Amino acid sequence: MRLAELLARDDLRLTLVTGTGTLDREVRRAYPTDLPDPRRYLRPGDLVLTSGVWYGEPADCERFADALWASDVAGLVVGLIVLGELPQALVTACERRRVPLILAAPDQSFGAITEAVVAEAFAAERRRAERGRAQTLLDVLASQQIAPGEVSAHLRLLGADPGLPTAAMVVSGPGGHDLPAMLHEALARKGRHLIVGGRADEAIVLVNGRATRKALSEELRALAADRPGLRLAAGISDATASVSQLGEALETARRGMESARDGEGPVSIMSVADIDSYDLLLAALPMGVRRSFRDHLLGPVEEYDARHGSELLRTLDVFLETCGSWQRAADELYVHVNTLRYRMQRVEELTGRRMSSMRDRTDLYLALRAGQLGSGQHRSGEAAGDDVTP
Repeated sequence: MRLAELLARDDLRLTLVTGTGTLDREVRRAYPTDLPDPRRYLRPGDLVLTSGVWYGEPADCERFADALWASDVAGLVVGLIVLGELPQALVTACERRRVPLILAAPDQSFGAITEAVVAEAFAAERRRAERGRAQTLLDVLASQQIAPGEVSAHLRLLGADPGLPTAAMVVSGPGGHDLPAMLHEALARKGRHLIVGGRADEAIVLVNGRATRKALSEELRALAADRPGLRLAAGISDATASVSQLGEALETARRGMESARDGEGPVSIMSVADIDSYDLLLAALPMGVRRSFRDHLLGPVEEYDARHGSELLRTLDVFLETCGSWQRAADELYVHVNTLRYRMQRVEELTGRRMSSMRDRTDLYLALRAGQLGSGQHRSGEAAGDDVTP
């Protein structure tokens, strides 16, 4: 719990006296004390609660504040039942050491403040544990090495229903934000269960239950609108009712996010509904399928290049990119046309394909491009305006 969150709670009635610029400090424990010098009992992140029994003269404030500063506490809460009024010397001492000083309401119990901190600590630990379990499932799904029955067991353990459709989302954003926590708060809705993991700058979300691509896209845009300067790139899969397809859905969402990174605006979203070119079509295929397709067609050419130090693969690429123009391809490669013809004849022998066939040329071109996905060479786009319920 951050100090700012504690101050924002109306039920605790806490008033900040000094320390405006330090409210992002994390409160890890509430520790009541009236010792003149409690440093030996304090830990970093403590919220110190005191009634001021230790106060007798202004010099006492220096010693007490120095103990708080040396212990790197989160802040100090002072009650006035004993003191009557807040000593100015304590305010000055806390200001000098940048220790946040907070005033409790006259009738506010330290017990209520302590309970709030303890309850939040338990809730935070529970969230960390749940995120850890979620990350375990997401990691295994990414590796695609888990049986459907195990996936169902993981989903139930996380509170999800394997019988309901589940959509996958991968969202990247700038550093400095806890993106998984941010998305958990923004996407929580009645009728759906969220499984959230990832890093601070890249979140992975499984949305189990009621969700459409359109609704999820609108919710992401609303999140960005509430946080000026936030830039999100997201990939969203179709919802699947089969747990055996969750790994593929997750991979599809990740490829969509990678395609969306070059999109414009505060939120760029890509889903399978947005496929309108061969590169996005290839990106929608599982990596293993793309690799197998490329290796089957171009593996012999790559092996030949590796053995002989030749440039058959590059020659094929240039030839196809120049629409099969012998002279233009030769000029770009700085070789004689006869040399180019010899190289292309060798490619035909190795692949079993013919340059005179448009179908064969297309297969070879797609195989070349399948190996370039993920290197930033494919086009991205925005989308998700008018999609329907998966």
